[in-house]
Amino acid sequence: MKIIIIGGERVPYFLAKRLIAQGYDVYFVNKDQDSCEEYSKTLNATIVNGDGTSKKVLDQLGIEPNDIVVLLMKRDRKNFFIARLVQEYYGVKNVVTLLNNSENLDLFERFGIRTLGVTDLIMRNLEPLLFGSQLTRDLEEKTFSKGVVVLEITLTWDSSIVHKKIKELSVPEDVVIVGIMRGDSFLIPRGETTLEPGDEIILVCREEKRMEVLSFFSS
Repeated sequence: MKIIIIGGERVPYFLAKRLIAQGYDVYFVNKDQDSCEEYSKTLNATIVNGDGTSKKVLDQLGIEPNDIVVLLMKRDRKNFFIARLVQEYYGVKNVVTLLNNSENLDLFERFGIRTLGVTDLIMRNLEPLLFGSQLTRDLEEKTFSKGVVVLEITLTWDSSIVHKKIKELSVPEDVVIVGIMRGDSFLIPRGETTLEPGDEIILVCREEKRMEVLSFFSS
């Protein structure tokens, strides 16, 4: 089984390095001569300088049905064209393509072409961050002019309350810990929850307690 990577710039290089390290037989097709020359100096792979949309170029690869084809062209229409080409002419079953525009997803799925959506990939990493910010804004709207404030406090490595359970803390009165952002996760705080460095704590307190709360969680 071969893994054939068509198109792309820097991504194919690092992808190939990992695949080769795992013992896979990697083939490159790229129109950019400079990229091909660079790859040939540092990678133990078969490299073809040519247009991946050309059947004449693809014929040089000896493509077989059990090969995996990875498409990294900048335009979805080119990725789709090549995907259908290798499916129809070489019987390839496993095609993975970069999806630049999520509106084209249905078209690729209709023909059994696996996709890696750039937008979806970014959003999966952004959503946990956006969720915490949105929660804070929603709370601020609900509590506006009601004598309470919403605070976000990030715990540092030298904070006196890290590595302690919430139930062990002498939290000031009239303070509610609403949630904790930890990396990509949102935690609902419990008494048994242990605070860690880097945790972003979202809490609500009375206006007059602001400075006391900031001092307590930032010390």
